[in-house]
Amino acid sequence: MFFRIGNLAQKELLQLTRDVMILILVLIGPMLQLALIARTTTQGFHHQPIVVVDQDHSQLSRELITAFNNTEELKVVAYLDSPDQIDPWLDQAQAIMVVTIPAGLEADLARGAPQVQLLVDGTKSTSANYAIGAATGAISAVAAKQQAAQSRTLPAIVVRPQVRFNPTFNVSFFVISAQLGFIIYQVALIVAALGITRERELGTLEQLLVTPLQRVELIIGKAIPAVIVGVVNFFIMVLIVTQGFNLPMRGSFGLLLFLSTLFIIAEVGWGLMISAFSHTQQQAVLFVFVLAMTDMAFSGYTVPVERLPQAMQWLAQLFPFQHYLQILRGVMLRGADLSILWPQAVALVVLAIASVGVALFALRRRLD
Repeated sequence: MFFRIGNLAQKELLQLTRDVMILILVLIGPMLQLALIARTTTQGFHHQPIVVVDQDHSQLSRELITAFNNTEELKVVAYLDSPDQIDPWLDQAQAIMVVTIPAGLEADLARGAPQVQLLVDGTKSTSANYAIGAATGAISAVAAKQQAAQSRTLPAIVVRPQVRFNPTFNVSFFVISAQLGFIIYQVALIVAALGITRERELGTLEQLLVTPLQRVELIIGKAIPAVIVGVVNFFIMVLIVTQGFNLPMRGSFGLLLFLSTLFIIAEVGWGLMISAFSHTQQQAVLFVFVLAMTDMAFSGYTVPVERLPQAMQWLAQLFPFQHYLQILRGVMLRGADLSILWPQAVALVVLAIASVGVALFALRRRLD
């Protein structure tokens, strides 16, 4: 069994190397795409989630929190009891910013220069800039209101921002990481979708079906080259973004490789499903294009998942690309480990098993 699958996988890889157009599509094309899009910019967001550590519990601190919620850019989603609870919110990208209101803020306003700390996730550089600007403006507005109410000059509230993960607000970190994930996604999907479809279009599928290969062996033999091409593409793309565009690798490369392989397997399953229903390579590419547009909409690539309607947020959990983008940014930009990323890892395992299982079932029925 393994000998037959190995021979088929070797034949598939040789066929890929001899097809110039496929090589351009899966190697040269993605490299050019990454180089052209890597320096693009993104736009800011509204109602970004922030959390507040209110250690003062005064009328002034409550006014500050109300002012944050009254801005278009910010939305307070949680109240923490102590600074020790801050790290999970930023590490898991559940909040763009943490506002710490120290004890004695209201008293300090009368006798000195009170301070408020903003702890910001800099991986989303443009969003972080909007968040800092909105928070600073809200704090200044509350301070001005206090001065007007007391008819005397009070010291301004000093805002002390501290940015994690991307202190220079380099917008390319956000853009390039998204583009890296999308290129790995589309290469794995296209190679898998064209595997059996190409045999059907060239008329060689019938020849394979009369060989001693079982149906499952044929499908696995077609899937292995797609996974190999996807992993090789991953190595090439990571090398380009880290060496050519200085994207950091703060976490474990081994962990990223393992989770990327899971993601590639999940997308190969989707590609095999497309291959089951496509009669020509052109039809398969069109299916890939439609699926890619849908995946981009639900993945957070163009619109943050948290801004989608609740029903669509639940639906987004069915798309592997959405989980993979969180993994890429978590490992490369935040240095996250499996203790942080385990929900995304479990989701990829489940989706990979489901997509490959459905693909095997669909292909076996179509081939029979």
